[in-house]
Amino acid sequence: MRDNHPKQRQLRQEGRRLSRQKGSRAGLPAILIICEGRETEPNYLQGLCDARGINRANVKIVPGDGDTDAFRLVRKARKRFEVDRDFDAVFVVCDCAGEDLTEAIALAAKPMKNASGVALSVTLVISRPCFELWLLLHFEYAARPLPTAADAVDMLRRHITDYNKADRHIFAKVGAGLDRAIGHAVRLRAELAAVDAQSPDTHMPALIEALEVLRRRRPGA
Repeated sequence: MRDNHPKQRQLRQEGRRLSRQKGSRAGLPAILIICEGRETEPNYLQGLCDARGINRANVKIVPGDGDTDAFRLVRKARKRFEVDRDFDAVFVVCDCAGEDLTEAIALAAKPMKNASGVALSVTLVISRPCFELWLLLHFEYAARPLPTAADAVDMLRRHITDYNKADRHIFAKVGAGLDRAIGHAVRLRAELAAVDAQSPDTHMPALIEALEVLRRRRPGA
């Protein structure tokens, strides 16, 4: 039977922390990412880490389990953080096709303290109407309304004709357009703000920026 004594939990957390540090550069933050999707988002993020030389020792990606409610996903992230507080940032990657996110945003904002005693909150990485909008932005600027996820998928398939959510190589198919996607997302957000609109939109650049900090230095860099 597993020992749940506080001292044993502390020792297990310390073991995880030391294991993570062995594979990382000193001083790098550790990031926890909870995904709504079982495959698309985790596959994209894992491909991104591999292609960009992002230190995977400091990134924990948790695939979805079928839950699509943003509030419950934030609660899941907080519970996962309670098990291991050795993280410096916590993200929840989820879709929003018009749902009310008030409760999810409020819960995400509640501060938590990590193993070092630093206060942090959950960062919601929302894509409206779905993650496929972010993939689409790797190819083209898309500002027209996309009422449903199916609309975004249809547009994406103009560029990736065999697109499916289980594609383990999705980043390889879109990665060349990463900088373009970031630029498109920033432009889109500015234009939405100008007309007081919310969709289509994606917060993915914030997560990409956090991950880029973990890129391994090349020899001589």
